[in-house]
Amino acid sequence: MNVPKLHVWRNPLPDTFAGSLPEFLAELPGPTHIQLSGRDASRCRVVVTLLHGNEPSGVSAVHALLRQGIEPAVDLHIFIVNVDAARAPPLFSHRMLPGERDLNRCFRAPFDDNPQSQLARTLLDCWQALAPEALIDIHNTSGLGPSFGVITAIDPAHEALISLFTHRVVMTDLVMGSVMDLSGRFCPVVTIECGGARSEESDRTALIGLTQYASLTTVLDLNPSDVIMDYFHHPLRLELLPGALIGYGRELPKELGVTLYPDLEQLNFNYVEPGTELGGIKGELTEVLQAKSSDDTERLLHFFYVDRGRLYARVRMKFFMVTNNPEIARTDCLLYFVPA
Repeated sequence: MNVPKLHVWRNPLPDTFAGSLPEFLAELPGPTHIQLSGRDASRCRVVVTLLHGNEPSGVSAVHALLRQGIEPAVDLHIFIVNVDAARAPPLFSHRMLPGERDLNRCFRAPFDDNPQSQLARTLLDCWQALAPEALIDIHNTSGLGPSFGVITAIDPAHEALISLFTHRVVMTDLVMGSVMDLSGRFCPVVTIECGGARSEESDRTALIGLTQYASLTTVLDLNPSDVIMDYFHHPLRLELLPGALIGYGRELPKELGVTLYPDLEQLNFNYVEPGTELGGIKGELTEVLQAKSSDDTERLLHFFYVDRGRLYARVRMKFFMVTNNPEIARTDCLLYFVPA
């Protein structure tokens, strides 16, 4: 088994980094831990990015910060993880390499005997040993849409961390083996979804938030007058069942599966009204899709129905993380939703 080694760079000088993001990515030896000494060495913070190789905003922000030569308020530990997937041509197009597991589903026991699980365990052991005061995991959304943060607990520390990047908060109790599931084990943990990949707005969100996270003396306190947070509670995932196919277009599928309308990602964080047509279905709805709550209760038919081969919303909802990438839809989910 070839477990990727975690390489360590300590206090690299700003002029040692390439000027462009592709060149910087090419210089990384693999999964990399960059350590920056802060003004207060008694505390540290962790930032993780590029767990998915097709989500570049976090590593773009890290590159810009390193080139600026910023001195963090406290020791800052930066983890750039899925470098090989990001570098695979075309650049930043692979969530993970073919045949590999989704690394951000491997942060839970038992740690299977595969490279992604073993790398996840190495990272987890490192973070626990560092005992940071906070950990932020930076991503891009799977489709078009605005930025939001994801938390598993509502308290001032988590709210404060999210507010560095965005005012939208998704509170979830779904356990998927992601970095977000670690919150509370050794520090507050939040996931930041900066918006769609290859978006200048997403890159700005990542850079502004990361700059504040690195430079502010305190990041775990939130003044209620500073920002009004917009909450979305307990989302569900719309998932494809094994054996069903996924496609995008206007035609009804010819085999067991679902065809979603290609402009569906425009519904991200917008209200979806009852009766909204979403795509086409071949076969029984419950043979194609599932939507389970955190206690494993099937909720699909509470929220969706099929009429003459067309898929519709049954109740008023908000969608987010809608993707038009069939590989992401197949290996992860089609979208997340909350009842409005």
